Amino acid sequence: MKKNRSLLFLVILFAAFAGCKKDNNEKITPTGLIYTYFPVNVGHTVIYDVSLITKDEFSGIEDTALYQIMEVVDSIFTDIQGRPTERLERYKRATTLDPWIINDVWTSNLTSTRVEKKEENVTFVKMVFPITGTVSWNGNLYNTLDPQIYEYDQLNQPDLVNGQNFDSTLVVIQANDDNFIETKYEIEEYATGVGMIYKEQTFIKKDNSQPPIVGVISQRIYKQTIVSWNN
Repeated sequence: MKKNRSLLFLVILFAAFAGCKKDNNEKITPTGLIYTYFPVNVGHTVIYDVSLITKDEFSGIEDTALYQIMEVVDSIFTDIQGRPTERLERYKRATTLDPWIINDVWTSNLTSTRVEKKEENVTFVKMVFPITGTVSWNGNLYNTLDPQIYEYDQLNQPDLVNGQNFDSTLVVIQANDDNFIETKYEIEEYATGVGMIYKEQTFIKKDNSQPPIVGVISQRIYKQTIVSWNN
């Protein structure tokens, strides 16, 4: 009888331990079609064309900058929470004739419930899982910025971006406000197996001092469009 009780105890203990390991899915890289919207394999590389149009509020000077960004999943390490973490090396060049020069290093985490990306030491929640048209979340949950509600749009739809066809894409709307004072519009579009294929950030401060004429006091319009990628 003692032997049977001891054996039963060991079986229960092993089952409990195995269950704990299985449920601790924040520390493993999840697999499945929905997670391919954010590839994390080492060597994954995406090149983007970038345009940045600005108007300074004080000087009134307008400026346009054109350049390219290359983002590479350089390696994977374990963060202080014990999670696999991607080291993202970001390179910049003015034209296709110029050499790539490393610009900064970001990190990202793909878990079973969300995607976190640390950009310039600020962590954003880029996606949450499962992906549905009814879910919304605070993209600034893990930083000190004001709450900003993200939501999905155009789920699993084909799209043509920069002359390239993508079978399955989705859009994350990060901000979409337009009023008499300002315009704030932020989106990121992702494709399965590729990652982010388009990004836009539009911030316009308006001048309504002479209605009905509406002028622009200041603006920042940033667009990042995929050129090529490889795995």
